[in-house]
Amino acid sequence: MIRRFLHMVDICYKPGPLSHSHRLRLIDPSALFYPKDKEDALPLDRAAAAVEDARLPRTTMVFRPPGTPGTGTVLWMEMMRRNDDKIVTVDQTGRGILYDPATHIVRALPAMTTPKFYTLSLAVGNDLYVMEMTPHPDSDERPKRSFEALIHCDERHKSGIRKKEGDDCFWRPLPPPPYVHAAGYRGLGAGEICGYAVVGDSHILISTLTYGTYSFDTASAAWTKAGDWKLPFRGHAVFVPEHGLWFGLSAADDGTLGAWDLSSTVQQQQQPPLVAHGRCNGFTLPEAHASHVVHLGAGNLCVAKLFLMIFQREIYNSVFDWDQRDFAMLTGVEVVRGRGDKLHIIKHKSCRYTFGEHYTPVSVL
Repeated sequence: MIRRFLHMVDICYKPGPLSHSHRLRLIDPSALFYPKDKEDALPLDRAAAAVEDARLPRTTMVFRPPGTPGTGTVLWMEMMRRNDDKIVTVDQTGRGILYDPATHIVRALPAMTTPKFYTLSLAVGNDLYVMEMTPHPDSDERPKRSFEALIHCDERHKSGIRKKEGDDCFWRPLPPPPYVHAAGYRGLGAGEICGYAVVGDSHILISTLTYGTYSFDTASAAWTKAGDWKLPFRGHAVFVPEHGLWFGLSAADDGTLGAWDLSSTVQQQQQPPLVAHGRCNGFTLPEAHASHVVHLGAGNLCVAKLFLMIFQREIYNSVFDWDQRDFAMLTGVEVVRGRGDKLHIIKHKSCRYTFGEHYTPVSVL
């Protein structure tokens, strides 16, 4: 294992001073895998192995956006992970915080050019690229940017931006994808990003529901259309260097983990071929409201699915009440090469983490 911890994020909607706060927990991913030195303990059918109920680890940090609940102000935060395992948090005003889980040090970041809601984030080297899932054209009258990057000042870009004394990074506004300028573009539905990934050291790929796939060169800050086709995965596909492939959840079936080769997609502008796929859920549940694939290192992955379950219960004489119990399902997946260099996707343990009333899991970083 290279990743020592996974970061579980949930939101508290309980009335009181901590309403809308975001809690961060550290989860040891080794608990999702069977020991390699105990082959006899492995179930014969791992896909049918029972789901283990795991205890939620204690909260390591709590973040709360500014404002007062119930006043009509939308309170929200976005939490993102950089490649150095530090957590970037921004609120509805665009103000940012950098949290280091290793040292528990929190420090302020420069404010974003424009606050953003419902975003995707991609770590490229030491930088973090953040874009709204439904981007819009830039506005000159009222500065509004859908796409920005948190740039390390150690890597001097030709941006003309000087760092302030004591700062080691800044937010760099970037151009939105070209399709936002298409005639009749409204952004809703058709313009939403449905798949995205980092390719190499300097390219980002995004797919839309209607406008095809685009490539962004982080070195030149330029967009190129890759094709009218869509990326075959849903959400974020992660690169696994041990196999030179990108792993994500298939757009055709959210319960199927697939592997694709995106290495030539940017240059040749061709739809990536499917290399391998395998059922990795091992349980029957309704579709998750959020799904993530996280690379752990050494060819291991975590497939995280977050569920919102609402139950109706009768109190008396056909008077009903609603009860919500949310949980997260984390599954360990091992990817190995077999005979003939064939890729095998092996499911290990599935752990279910149940959240109390008023708490909702939102992401696994």
